[in-house]
Amino acid sequence: MKKLWKKLLAVTTAVMMAITLLPAMANANATDGKGSVTIIKNGEKSDEFLAGAKFSFYKIASITNSEGKDWKYTVEEAYREKLGDNGIAKNLNNLPSSAWEAKIDVLAAINATAIKESEASAEKTGSTGATELPLGVYLVKETTTPAGYVASKPFIVSVPSTDNYDTAGKEGTEFIYNITAKPKNSKMSVDKTIVNEDKTAYIGGFVEYKVETQIPKYGTEYTNPVFNIYDKMSNGLSFVNDDNDTAHKLKVVVGGTEIVEGENTYTLATNGLSDGKTFEIQFAKAFLENKENKGKKVEVTYYAQVNENAVYINENSANITYQNKPGETTDATPSKKNVYTYGIDLTKKGDKSADADGLDGAEFTLAAANGEMISILVNGTKVDVNGNSKDKFRTTTVGNKKGKLVFKGLKAGTYTLTETKSPSGYSLAKNPITIVITAKEDGSLADATVDGISVKNNMTEDGVVPVGLQNKSGFNLPATGGMGTYLFTIGGLVIMAGAALLLIASKKRRA
Repeated sequence: MKKLWKKLLAVTTAVMMAITLLPAMANANATDGKGSVTIIKNGEKSDEFLAGAKFSFYKIASITNSEGKDWKYTVEEAYREKLGDNGIAKNLNNLPSSAWEAKIDVLAAINATAIKESEASAEKTGSTGATELPLGVYLVKETTTPAGYVASKPFIVSVPSTDNYDTAGKEGTEFIYNITAKPKNSKMSVDKTIVNEDKTAYIGGFVEYKVETQIPKYGTEYTNPVFNIYDKMSNGLSFVNDDNDTAHKLKVVVGGTEIVEGENTYTLATNGLSDGKTFEIQFAKAFLENKENKGKKVEVTYYAQVNENAVYINENSANITYQNKPGETTDATPSKKNVYTYGIDLTKKGDKSADADGLDGAEFTLAAANGEMISILVNGTKVDVNGNSKDKFRTTTVGNKKGKLVFKGLKAGTYTLTETKSPSGYSLAKNPITIVITAKEDGSLADATVDGISVKNNMTEDGVVPVGLQNKSGFNLPATGGMGTYLFTIGGLVIMAGAALLLIASKKRRA
C-alpha cells in the first residue's frame, strides 16, 4: 500500500511552486465515490485574499476502487494522445505521475470541456467553497483573474489524496477526500513619481519622471508573452527623445542593471501608437521568457519638457500592458502625476472715465526672485526671457479687454511687476507689485498673494493670479532735493531781484 500512497502524493504535489495543498477534513469512508476541492485565492502574501478569480476543472483520469482495494486509473480520451495512453484501466501503482507533471503546459493547451467551474468570493476570504468532484485526477486552470494580477499556473490535483502534505517524511495513513489548494497570483502594478523636488515648472523647463514596476512571472504556458510600459502626456508636455540630448535620455534598469534597446531586450516605440500613448517600451519575447528576468524590478527614467501649450494642470500617466492569462492582455491601474504652471493676469486702469475699463500703453518688467525664468507666454505669445528681468512688456487690448498684461507658464515663486513707463497723461505707479505663488508638495496651489494680501479666493482662472492697478492722471512731480529744489530756489531769487529793482526805481522817482 505504501507505493499507492506515494503515487497519489506525487500526483497531488504537481501543484508546483505556486501552490500549497493542505489537508482539510478526512473522510476515510467516502462511500459515494466523490470528494471536493476548495481553492483559496491568495495574492503574493498568504494573508492577502482575492475575490473574483474563476477556475475550471478538467478531468484527466478517473480513479476507481473495489471495496477500498484494487485502485485503478483510466485516462480520459481527450488526454490519451499527449500522455501516450490507450485508455485501458491500470493499477494506480503504475501511474506515471512525473511524466504528467512535466506535460502540464501541454495538457492545459488541450481544448477539453471543463466538468466544473468555481469562483472565489470576497465573502469567503477568497475561497471558491467546496467544489464537489467524482474521484479522479484533475487539471485546474484559472480562467478569470482579479484585476492587477497574473493568473496562477495550472496545477494537478488528485481526489482523493493522502494526508501527509505538511509533515515531511510522514507516510500517508488515510485518504483525504476534501482538499484545499492555495494558488498564488503575481501582482502587477505601476508606480510613477516626479523626481524633481519642485512639481511646478516654467515653459522650457524639464521634468524628470521615474516609473517602477516588475517583469511578470510568466510560466511556460505563456507561449507569446507580452509586457509593455507606456506613458501618456498632455499637450503641455513634450517627450524628450533626442539622441543628441544625452542629459535627458530615457533609461531602463532591470534588477539594478541598465539595459539598452535591442532585439533581445526592448523596443522604444513613439509612432503609430493608439489611445493617446506618447511612447511605449515593448519588451522582447526572449527577454520575458528568460527565467533570470522574471519577477525583477524595472525602473524607467525619462524626461518631458514643458511647452507653450502648458496649462495649470498638465496631466501625465504611466501604465503597463501585460497578460493576465495566456492569450489575453490587460492594463493595470494607471499611475498619474501632474506638473503645474501658473500665471499672472494684470489689468491696468486709469482714473479717467475713458480708461476706467483698461489702459493700454503702460510698460512693465517682470522679475523672478529665483532668476530662473526660461520662456513664458505674454498675452498668448511665447517669449524667451532666460531670467532677464529687463525685458519690457506693454499693456494691450486682448480680445475685447483693454489694459491687459497676462503672463503664463510660470512656476510657483515670488515675482515683482514694476511699471517703467506710464501712458501719456498718467503718472507712474509709485511702488512695484509683489506677487507670491505658493504651491503644495504635489505642486498644486496653496496660496497666492498680491502685496501681502491673499487673492486665492478671487481667482477666476485656475492657477492665474489676478492683479489690478489703477494709474492717476497728471504729471510726475520731481522728488524733494532734486531738480525741483533748484527750480524753486531760482524762482525765488528772480522774484526777490525783481522786488529789489522795483524798490530802487521807486526811490529814484521820489528823489
